[in-house]
Order: sequence, then structure tokens, then C-alpha cells
Amino acid sequence: MPMKLYLMRHGKAAAVQEDPEEGLTEQGRQEIEQLAKRLADQGVTFDRVLHSEKIRAKQTALIMAERLAPAVTPQMKTGLKPNDDPRELIPELETWQQDTLVTSHLPFVPMLLTRLTGENHGMNIAPGSVFCLDNTHGDWRVEWVVSP
Repeated sequence: MPMKLYLMRHGKAAAVQEDPEEGLTEQGRQEIEQLAKRLADQGVTFDRVLHSEKIRAKQTALIMAERLAPAVTPQMKTGLKPNDDPRELIPELETWQQDTLVTSHLPFVPMLLTRLTGENHGMNIAPGSVFCLDNTHGDWRVEWVVSP
């Protein structure tokens, strides 16, 4: 059975002057909570949740998992930081069997989308956006996109 890949940009983060770790803002947290509720109402769920080493990606992943996959503990995965090369993730990703949420950053998210689908999705991906990708037909296709 084909797996679904949910590729997500973290929610709105604080400026480094306000928060040296650039965690989610209160607005960012609320937007992710509302988005997770909307997706839960549509029956979206994950078997696995991965996030980058950065706190804003972890916070986003925790909120999403709490609502959409309560039995799943989000895991930090190296190679998902903003400027990491998405080509290094693809061979591993192609072996995944479980529906997986990957929470990352710009420019990583659009670069991975482009590599997987062959379509340029540009860099204007709003914080908190989720892309649902499916590879049922042997190639990755975007099924839907939602933003807060």
C-alpha cells in the first residue's frame, strides 16, 4: 500500500531578537492548533512524525502529533534543517512504508517538493503549510495543500 508523505513548513516563529531559539510565536502556535483541528476533522492522521533539530519545527510537530497522531512520539531527524540538501533524504524516503509527517523549513521544503514532483513550487510557502504527497502511480504527486 502506498504511503502518504505530509511535508510541512513549521508555524510562524519569533525573530531571533525576541527569542534566540526562534520558537513559535503565540500566533504561530494558535494557527498550527487550528490547522491540526481542521485536518483532524477531515480524518488526516500519521503513523510517524519527524522534525528538524530546530525548536520551531519540533513545536509544530508536537502540536500536529497531539491532535492527529496521539499515539505517535515525534522524532528529531538530522538532515531536515533549512539549508540541508533534500537529495540526501530521498533514497531513505523512497523506502518508507508509513504515512509520515515531515516538519521542516524554507528552503528545504520547496526544494524537496521540487525534487520529488519535478514541479517548482517556489519559495513563497506560508508558515504552517502542509503538502500531502502520494506516490500511488509510481511518482510523487501533490494531492492537496493547506495553510493556516
